[in-house]
Amino acid sequence: MRRLREQQGWTQEEAAHRCSMTTRLYQRVEGEEANVTFTSLARLCAGFDVDVVRLFKPAKEEKLQKQN
Repeated sequence: MRRLREQQGWTQEEAAHRCSMTTRLYQRVEGEEANVTFTSLARLCAGFDVDVVRLFKPAKEEKLQKQN
């Protein structure tokens, strides 16, 4: 998520707002300190306007696809 957030040029606060969650929860999810509920997952996908596969796609895999 950090990669997606930084690609958008968003702060953690802005990402949290767009995902309809508190900044602290967003920080914990991005830092892999919190378990993600289905509700949080749906909010993250909506906030970033991506499907669940893209949300969790490894950065290395995404780079390879762009190069091809």
